[in-house]
Amino acid sequence: MRTRSFVMTLTAAAVVAGAATAQFGYVPWRVNALPGNGNFEVVEGPGAGNQRYWCEAAKFARDRLRVRGNTRMYIINPEGRSQTQANSYGVGFTVDPSPEVLEAAKSAGGYSVSITKIGYNLSVSHSQSFCGANVLF
Repeated sequence: MRTRSFVMTLTAAAVVAGAATAQFGYVPWRVNALPGNGNFEVVEGPGAGNQRYWCEAAKFARDRLRVRGNTRMYIINPEGRSQTQANSYGVGFTVDPSPEVLEAAKSAGGYSVSITKIGYNLSVSHSQSFCGANVLF
């Protein structure tokens, strides 16, 4: 009997959360393909932050593009208006950088986790490590 009550409470909480989500226009993080081989855009959702962009990029690269953990992801479009979703912000990434992006990568480094520099890059594994950080959600 106690288990049934617990399940009913969880179900009610999920319904309330769903209603609140719809009411306040919650849009989850999305990742959409961009033109070109290995290019994609991470579209901002709740819990925004540089690490969250990289986390979502890593999940997409690993799960959808099926690349290895040591594959580097490069920024091709810094944070700005989304190219794939209206009224949103996004960051464009690639796992198949052009010569121009590779050239930009030579001077894009630093100690922060950037989403503003073309050519800035991290490995899929490094980026995936941000997915477990409590500050993301």
